[in-house]
Amino acid sequence: MKSKQSGVKFSIILLSVIILGVSAWFTKAQASALPEHDNNVVHVSA
Repeated sequence: MKSKQSGVKFSIILLSVIILGVSAWFTKAQASALPEHDNNVVHVSA
């Protein structure tokens, strides 16, 4: 029972890391697809 619970926790953590990685990659790909817009936003916020 204990080992199963720790396995579930590990699976949730692993899934979260994968989702964050895909989300970061998608955001990076989206930003590179719109370089002018992204640069303007960065300059305005900075």
